[in-house]
Amino acid sequence: MFKHIDSSKRALIAVGVAAVLFFAVNMISNIWFSNIRADFTEGRAYTTSKQIAPIFEGITEPIVIRLYYSEEIGKVSPRHGQYYQRVRDLLQQYTKLAHGMIKLELYNPARFSDVEDRAVGFGLRGLALNDNGDVGYFGLAATNSTDDVQVIPFFSVDRDKFLEYDLTKLVYNLARPEQPTIGLITSLKIEGGEPGPDGAPLPAWAFLQQVKEFFHVQTLAIDVPIIPADVNLLLLVQPTNLPQATQQAIDQFVLGGGKALVFVDPNAEAANLLSTMGVMGKETKGDLEGIKRLLTSWGVNLIENKVVGDIDSAIRINMAENGRPILSDYVAWMSLNREHLDPNDSITGDLTQINLGTSGVLEPVEGATTTMTPLIVTGERSERIDIEKFSGMPDIVGMFRDFKPSGRREVLAARVTGPAKSAFANAPAAALKESKDPINVIVVADSDILADRFWVQMNDMGGQNVMVPTADNGSFVTNALENLSGTAALSSLRGRGVTAHPFTLLDNIRRDAEMQYRSKEQALTDRLTELQKQVDAMQVKRDGTGAAVLSDADKKTIESYRADILSTRRELRDVQGALRENIERLQSTITFANIGGVPILFGLILITVAVVRIRRRRRRATDL
Repeated sequence: MFKHIDSSKRALIAVGVAAVLFFAVNMISNIWFSNIRADFTEGRAYTTSKQIAPIFEGITEPIVIRLYYSEEIGKVSPRHGQYYQRVRDLLQQYTKLAHGMIKLELYNPARFSDVEDRAVGFGLRGLALNDNGDVGYFGLAATNSTDDVQVIPFFSVDRDKFLEYDLTKLVYNLARPEQPTIGLITSLKIEGGEPGPDGAPLPAWAFLQQVKEFFHVQTLAIDVPIIPADVNLLLLVQPTNLPQATQQAIDQFVLGGGKALVFVDPNAEAANLLSTMGVMGKETKGDLEGIKRLLTSWGVNLIENKVVGDIDSAIRINMAENGRPILSDYVAWMSLNREHLDPNDSITGDLTQINLGTSGVLEPVEGATTTMTPLIVTGERSERIDIEKFSGMPDIVGMFRDFKPSGRREVLAARVTGPAKSAFANAPAAALKESKDPINVIVVADSDILADRFWVQMNDMGGQNVMVPTADNGSFVTNALENLSGTAALSSLRGRGVTAHPFTLLDNIRRDAEMQYRSKEQALTDRLTELQKQVDAMQVKRDGTGAAVLSDADKKTIESYRADILSTRRELRDVQGALRENIERLQSTITFANIGGVPILFGLILITVAVVRIRRRRRRATDL
């Protein structure tokens, strides 16, 4: 019937029919497929993890979640509006997983309303929307039947990658209000409260704040004679100068079936840094012989006076050398990815990145009855470095330049299991001489892994400190404690928020080039120093009256040395400049290849397809 309609009208009709079909398909999709979701984001950020199902299935008392959101926030910040939709959708999925044990209530807290008063009463924080004093809310308050309360004062978009973890943790704490008790023994001031350089009290370390969300932490004295009966597991963090009575108490706790997480560091940077600031106790400078004795009885050795470096995982830092700012890879500071973490252990299996600083090395004791299973290891291009090199200001460039890879992976953290004997052969008759059951201890050869600067940033959001992890250090600690206490329900979620996408090829090429330049730079520096010494030695020759004695030959030699010095300095500057230019050129080339290469390739493909089609049309026209 369209034979008598010209081509232009047929085209318009086709467009109209296509538009109708488009809207029809969308309407049908919204009706038939509204509950079907597809998540193509990295790490499946919008998909609930299957491992959390037991948390919701195990809820035995009703939980009410009140989500407060001011619609004005979405008008001012569309990003917050989109984030609210994601929060609401995720909570609605939780209500289905809980089979009616979770009730979700949505509120729009209008100004000066009862809803706003209740939101403020729960501890929610308002965000100023304009200069007129209008305030918007975007937070959550949840309660269980025993009036326990969990609050998120304000949803920060900086933690969007950790949303499922934050919400699941909230439900988990309400569903299981009884928390295991951790006995903390440490010589570090990780609990804060001590006056800092400005006189203000230092905050608790971020990892400890995170641990306290899931456990009751009971601090034990460094000289505690017996572990209290209500302690479920021990957290030992750089416990220096342990008295023998405390060693025996820990020994009996572990042999009796108690679990322990131990951080022992041959070079505790955090302790040394705070000690120089005058806020650490003298005990931080003590020895580790007590804890080493226990480790040996458990089948683990902390290698004496050695720190490990890994050139492929080295963290690149800004520093100053001779008043000149430079960038260098600090081989003793390591950022380790999935390749260095045990994928088969629930502690590390879902983690992405761990940062450590001047870590030690663990080795199994020869003939031990226990088994040491590595959890965190270095790469093969590692080296053991004498601890003396870290006294005072370490020569970071020198360590990089002189690095000699050993070709072996070093163990930085390990799980120790199996039968063990007491570290005290002459213990009282009533004491355990060997473990009742296989022991279960996790040992980490670093305490700086816990320091805030290695894994977390604190952002201010409307007066609220928001903790934004940049590495999985805190998750590693919490996973380990949960695993040891038998409550590893959230470990699958903790590694989903931290992602690392280094240009590995760029880093390797840049690092190899820099090592060559650093070696040449050092040779020129040494030559410069030697020339200067020779000039100084000639100039100090004096007669009996103190006057300088220089022959014409000496003067010519000095002038020759000085010319050589100037030439060497010029060559040194050229080497340093060439290094910087080479690295910048390499970075630009690879960055362009990664960012611009795909669009260019796609464009070339389109042009090729277009040319082929044009040629085909011309052939058809010729054939006709």
